[in-house]
Amino acid sequence: MKSATLAAALVAVGALLVVTATAAPPRASVLRGEAPSAPSLASMMESELTWGMSRPDVIALYNKTGGILDKEYAGRLAKIQPGLDQEQVEADRNNRKVNFERSYTLFGDTPTGYDVTPIHLEYTYRNGEAVLRLTRDSGTRFFFFMKDHLWKVYDEVALAPDGVLGGTFQQAVTKLNTKFGVSARIRAANPAQALERVEADWQDRSTHLRAIDRTGEHIVGLVMEDKNTLRNLDSLRSSKPVDPFAIDPAIAAVTKGGVIDPNATHESDAGAGKGNAGRHSSVNGTSRPSNN
Repeated sequence: MKSATLAAALVAVGALLVVTATAAPPRASVLRGEAPSAPSLASMMESELTWGMSRPDVIALYNKTGGILDKEYAGRLAKIQPGLDQEQVEADRNNRKVNFERSYTLFGDTPTGYDVTPIHLEYTYRNGEAVLRLTRDSGTRFFFFMKDHLWKVYDEVALAPDGVLGGTFQQAVTKLNTKFGVSARIRAANPAQALERVEADWQDRSTHLRAIDRTGEHIVGLVMEDKNTLRNLDSLRSSKPVDPFAIDPAIAAVTKGGVIDPNATHESDAGAGKGNAGRHSSVNGTSRPSNN
């Protein structure tokens, strides 16, 4: 009964789950080891949202008349009498639609504000990657695209004692374990593997799910990823991050044997001659000891 209640709550939230230049090094492109397999992770996203959708298709899915955002607001509007209050709710819905469509960011040649956010490891530059951001009452969702194909959805879910996933990361993982019928793999933070925080993960046939511990922000990040794209990230991300502090290859080739001062030999010889002059003086071709 409890499991059924949790499942219903996660779907009702909406979609919380229905409840997602110069960047830091990206996450590894393959699944490190094997995450535990669950029968299905499909309940974590709306059924209409599928991997490979284009940006216009994703925007239309949420913004069209009768789309996901209209359905989310329908319950609120049904309880309000026509008038100012209704107009305000409709204006809020319409503003969210506009902001969603305008949120598109392409990770091209110019650094973006995302580079200083907790999601900065989820993308790379100059590889045809982009993101859309949707703000909802249930939290913020990010849609990541690879060459205009949806491949990742990142939900920021609030941690609260009365929240759908509980008040702590441990509670969230436990509830998700119950929902999926299998215990997650837990991975400790490891900068060498681009793991900034503790993560728990699961997978099914087509999708990999990561739960990211962002306890300091009272958030758990839930990241759904298309496994086919994950397996091919190395080739899809052909443009690798550039180290802004790296030595230019031409300079590195010239200085491979160390930097040599071309005047050093002459200065050494001159010093040796000066030293000898200090010990001897010559008069009429005869060498005599110096008085110094």
